Amino acid sequence: MKKYPITLTESLIDEFDRNGVVVTPDVLNRDELERYTRAVDGEVERRTASDLREVADKSLYEQSFIQCMRLWETCPEVLPLSCHAGLAGIAAQLLQVDGVRMWQDQALYKEAGGRETTPHQDQTFWPIGEEALVSAWIPFDDVTVANGAMAYVPGSHKLGRLKVVDITHTTDPYDILNDPALEGAQPEFVEVSAGSVVWHHGLTIHQASANTTEHTRRVFTVVYIGLDARRIREWETYPLERAGVKVGEVIEGLGLPVLWPPPDELPVPPDEISVEVGPQYSS
Repeated sequence: MKKYPITLTESLIDEFDRNGVVVTPDVLNRDELERYTRAVDGEVERRTASDLREVADKSLYEQSFIQCMRLWETCPEVLPLSCHAGLAGIAAQLLQVDGVRMWQDQALYKEAGGRETTPHQDQTFWPIGEEALVSAWIPFDDVTVANGAMAYVPGSHKLGRLKVVDITHTTDPYDILNDPALEGAQPEFVEVSAGSVVWHHGLTIHQASANTTEHTRRVFTVVYIGLDARRIREWETYPLERAGVKVGEVIEGLGLPVLWPPPDELPVPPDEISVEVGPQYSS
């Protein structure tokens, strides 16, 4: 087993196991942060250049954030961030597994005036059961409640898959915070500085506040899944269809690179690429 670039304490791993969310401070240094911010900014600008709508003219889903996916496949400057060995090593430690692969990466830019992100669980949108999955939420700006901080219901990942919160097809999605399983538990906001990373389990209920400032809240995320994860349902999901993964099979193949243990060379993006904006709902 290769040595982790960033080794977590047992208490932090226990905290994640207990609460389904932890913060790792100062994961990216100033040079990395500046370099990756420029790269992601440029790719988001390129992909959204033709969309001149105001926030108020967008769908409810789009008002929560600008979402650009699989940037590692189209922007060489973003690839080292998406495949960052330090991040992947943290993911493996938090999930307490020997290895992880990338499920997806994405930019989530909450515009000035953007609405709150509806409370939800990430993993219910994907046909992957309750296998080990964790998201790295990487802010490029200091994040406060005023500009779109995340809030999490501690321990909610232990409740398993609850009802899907479908904001992409309805203006009245399921109110998961009133699910009886929560017994009244509510999200707790986490404000975090740029360069730190917030990690949440795929089943942790979370939301984000509205952006009431005059500046876009810029965040990049990488979602990691354990190497033994299997597809459990037929739901059409782009990464699995492209990779040809059938129900019951291990999730692996095209566009799903192993990131821990780290490869000797950075993964090569697939030739077949889809860069749609949404609706793989997240934060």
